[in-house]
Amino acid sequence: MIYIILNIGIAAYLAWASFNVNTKNMRNENSLINIVLLSAFTAVLMVVSLIMIMWGPERFTVFLEHTMLFLIGLIYIIIAFYFLGTAIKRNKFISFLEVFFILAALYVSSSKIDIADYTRFEFGSELLFKGDVAKFFPITWVHAYFGTFVFFLPGMSALIVLLSAENANSRQAFQRAVLFFAALVFAWISSFALVLTAEMLPMMITLYTGVLAIFVTFLTRISVQDKIYDTLTLFSGLLVNIIKYAVPAFVGALFFVGLRPIYATNKGLYTTVVFLISSAAVFASRLFAAAVSKLSTFRSSNYGAAFEADLAAINYNDETGDICKKLFEIFQNRVNVGDMKVLIAGGNNELNTVFASKGTKPTLSSLDPGLEAIRQQDINIFMKNQAEGIFALEQKQAEINAFFKAVGAEVLIILNEGRHLVGVIALGEKRGGASYDEYDKQIFDKLYSYFFVFGYYMSNIANASVVGTVNREIRMSAQIITSIQENMDPVENPKMDVGYLMVPAHNIGGEFVDLIRLNEKRHIFVTGSLSGKGISASMSMVILKSIIRTYLNTTHDFKKLVSKVNQFIRFSLPKGTFFAGIFCLIDFETDTLYYINCGIPTMLLYTRAYNNVIEIQGNGYVLGFVKDITPLLKVKQIKMNAGDVIAISTAGLINSHSLRGEQYGKDRIKKSMTDNYMYSGMRMCSFLFDDLKRFMAKELDDDITVMMIRYLDKDSQTVSDDEEDVKEA
Repeated sequence: MIYIILNIGIAAYLAWASFNVNTKNMRNENSLINIVLLSAFTAVLMVVSLIMIMWGPERFTVFLEHTMLFLIGLIYIIIAFYFLGTAIKRNKFISFLEVFFILAALYVSSSKIDIADYTRFEFGSELLFKGDVAKFFPITWVHAYFGTFVFFLPGMSALIVLLSAENANSRQAFQRAVLFFAALVFAWISSFALVLTAEMLPMMITLYTGVLAIFVTFLTRISVQDKIYDTLTLFSGLLVNIIKYAVPAFVGALFFVGLRPIYATNKGLYTTVVFLISSAAVFASRLFAAAVSKLSTFRSSNYGAAFEADLAAINYNDETGDICKKLFEIFQNRVNVGDMKVLIAGGNNELNTVFASKGTKPTLSSLDPGLEAIRQQDINIFMKNQAEGIFALEQKQAEINAFFKAVGAEVLIILNEGRHLVGVIALGEKRGGASYDEYDKQIFDKLYSYFFVFGYYMSNIANASVVGTVNREIRMSAQIITSIQENMDPVENPKMDVGYLMVPAHNIGGEFVDLIRLNEKRHIFVTGSLSGKGISASMSMVILKSIIRTYLNTTHDFKKLVSKVNQFIRFSLPKGTFFAGIFCLIDFETDTLYYINCGIPTMLLYTRAYNNVIEIQGNGYVLGFVKDITPLLKVKQIKMNAGDVIAISTAGLINSHSLRGEQYGKDRIKKSMTDNYMYSGMRMCSFLFDDLKRFMAKELDDDITVMMIRYLDKDSQTVSDDEEDVKEA
């Protein structure tokens, strides 16, 4: 009964596998699916045969066993030609050979091989040769059948594929061929072990379907494998899998056979002891395999979490050279990178190499045609052969290759701040000859914010012209503020006047304002505050500003944009970071302002028609706390009329206190709007801030950000002054 249950499980697994074969990037996928289906059908026939042995007619059982014998040969024939199909284009001659061998297997299995004992699945046959030849070659038809279809054909096919891959000089094809051959050798060894075991326990041969199940599982995994492993990774993976699977299987089989005499006297004790020993072996082997995989020598290729932890731990208070070395060490330890260069954009359109783990430090043009072609596609992580399939880049393949050669890279991490190039991290070949794969690219994309922080630091903080400044935060604040102002898109539509003011309480902080032009008819405003103070918050603010603009290249849904920003803050910025602010979209064609409140405490609307101010912010949820904020986001809209003014401010303004402990509040903002609505947006911000300073009569307690949006008409008049003075204020 146990063999029936096991074969039912094997058949169910193979049936499931046949419907879940990953055929992405696979050649001859139909052949592989056929292999899995035939293996599942063989397992089903095995179950039926075992039932027939106990309760069915002998003739039908013999027929089923002949059918299974043919199916085993058929499976290996298809596997052999599947191997060939991965390296050689199928033609009529190969198809003829496949049909010939299938017919030969059918003929031999049905007419030359007999069932010696159908209750034990024992096959018998006459000698292949007659007379004196038989004395030297006592080979039976059974030997010939299995030798030809199970060993010779697949073995020759694997050998041809190995030679073809070697001649093609393709590391990926050669590795796949080696893995195919290794899987085949596993099937052969397992078959021999099962035959030897069956000499003591004849019914063990019915578990040959398990060998097929493991074999075809290996084939399906290998067929879609596009990752190139180095020798150490292959060895460590093999060792871990041997410990995890082969060792407990061997221990279980050893006690299963060794304790067999107990079965005759006490079946319950035998079953219990074998089960407990096998379970203990599985548990112990998995613990040991986990311990081995954690060794630095055998570190897992799934390095994402550890890589992120190392990047987050970089101390930017160290010397710049030490910081670069630390980054390179992280790439070495986690990604196995053999070489790294850091290039930072400087003056005169130069791209200067500020760090090279080995070799020279080239100075290139930041306008290099190869690099420019990649940047025009808004690609941040670019692999050497990625241009294939992208028409615009295929036209620039020679220039792209020249840039890769100049920096000695296999992967480029391009650091952009909006449209401005910050720098490039160039990664050379991996140690051991392995290649970068899709997993590497996914991790680099996910952790791009950490690389941007590094590049921004190297570009703005580690610059030789400011290294001598005493206070790190002071020297950084001016650069960050300048960077923010330089990369805003001013509103040039005559219908609108926008002013803003950002004043950090302690040199720099996480206050956020951005103006983004979508087209002549639409503009986006983002205002808010990122949690934290000092350099960390400012870095996050600059990163978020860049990411929003990057997302706008591919995301054209307002609500989806905010949802993606939330996910970026949650998963890519330092843990615990959140954004309290607002996203606004103005449509000049319909005079409509759409907005999503993401935790902004103050949004006030002054209407000239009624000469009063009302609150319109409503409820909102800060970004960065929940994984998916989409169900919580609400897009609101207001119709803008001539003379309307909208004031937006972060919590720092309304929560400021005077020396007497009185809160500034919203009423003072409303009064300032009513008194100064005829002035420009920048002047209104300045008046409001001057009033705050008089009210507090002391240094700021918190960062202050204010935005004023005035909607104009052709008859509107604005009291103007020199706005440059306002900015300095």
